[in-house]
Amino acid sequence: MSESVILRPARPEDATKAAELIYTTGPKSFNLAFGSYDRAIALIRRMFAEQDTIMSFNQATVAEFEGQTVGVLVLLDRKIERRTQARTGVELLKLSGPLFILFRFPVYLRQGRLILPIPPDTLFIADVAVSANFQGKGIGRLLMKHAESVAVQKDYTSLCLDVAKDNFPAISLYKRLGYIRIFEATDPWFNMRFGLSGFQRMSKRI
Repeated sequence: MSESVILRPARPEDATKAAELIYTTGPKSFNLAFGSYDRAIALIRRMFAEQDTIMSFNQATVAEFEGQTVGVLVLLDRKIERRTQARTGVELLKLSGPLFILFRFPVYLRQGRLILPIPPDTLFIADVAVSANFQGKGIGRLLMKHAESVAVQKDYTSLCLDVAKDNFPAISLYKRLGYIRIFEATDPWFNMRFGLSGFQRMSKRI
């Protein structure tokens, strides 16, 4: 089936479907950060449709099958991450308001301690997701291979990604593609309170 899938650069009008897909990569984390499913979806959709945010269509590729968006891939590097931080913060403030941000600030600080910076000369796979009805058909592998092609074209020396420790199907796929675990982050309080098992940073040299 993957032979019939088309990969193309994302567009702002992909934001609604892309937001739903991106949300599936970490619903517990998104709900923790943004308070609810509806707020998370609204924020992801808004950031995807805007230029120069951490989830912008500028950095995304979508997979299409018979005109239907069935997958999404978002790629970042160190420069993009730094450049988009301010705009991302502005969009979060617009949507959520200052009181919400102030209330959630301790959570953001705690979450931030679990996240490693993007290393130099590394392409970071920020999000990769496939619609539930199309999983197991090679689309995730196709998107991951596309990320490798981009990395080679742009002279990165490695790729890396973060994955939830309990996302065993994804971890299994990444291992088969040659990724190895280089770091693991866990917060017992998050695990006990919200069921967040923590993250693995996985990397692959190219």
